[in-house]
Amino acid sequence: MDTNVLEYFQRVAKQWDTLRSNYYDESVIVKALEHAPIAKTQTVVDVGTGTGFVAAGLAPFARQVIGVDFSDAMLAVARENMAKLGLTNVEFHQGTLQQLPLDDAFADVVVANMALHHAPDPVAALREMVRVCKPGGHVVITDAMHHTFDWFRTELADVWLGFTRDEIENWFGGAGLSSRRYELIGKR
Repeated sequence: MDTNVLEYFQRVAKQWDTLRSNYYDESVIVKALEHAPIAKTQTVVDVGTGTGFVAAGLAPFARQVIGVDFSDAMLAVARENMAKLGLTNVEFHQGTLQQLPLDDAFADVVVANMALHHAPDPVAALREMVRVCKPGGHVVITDAMHHTFDWFRTELADVWLGFTRDEIENWFGGAGLSSRRYELIGKR
C-alpha cells in the first residue's frame, strides 16, 4: 500500500465528492450500467469505493452492493452518504485493491472507477477483481487514459498517469477476461 495515497484520501475524504466532480460525473455510472447490465438479483462490488458515489448510483439496480476502500475516513463518509440517501442494500468493507476482503466468485459485477491508477500494482489489482467475480460475470474499469499531467501525482496522489489502451488490453487478456470493450468517456 502506498502510504502517500492513503494519507491523501484520509485528508480529503470530507471534500472528496466536491473534488472528484471536477474530473468525472454520473456518466461513469451510466457507462458501467451499459457495459454490465445489473439485475435486482445480483451482487455488485465497487472496488476503491471512496465516498460511495458509484455504489450509490448502482444500488437501485442491484440486490446488494459491497464497497471496498482502504481509507477508513472515506468509508466513514460513504456510510454517512448511504444513510442520507436511505440506501440499505449497500455495505462497506476496508481492504486494498490487491487484497479484497471477499470470497472467490463472490460478485456478479465488479466495478472499479478511477481506482486503478492509485494501485501500486495495477495487474495484481485486476487479478484480484477477477478472483472475486463469478465466472461469466463482468469486470468494469473506468479510469484515466495515459496523460502527461505530472502534477496529478502531487495534487491527487496518482501513482500512474493513466494507462494506454494496449496496457489495459494486455492486462485484461492476461487476467483471462474476454469480450473486452473500450470507450472514451468523461469530462473534457
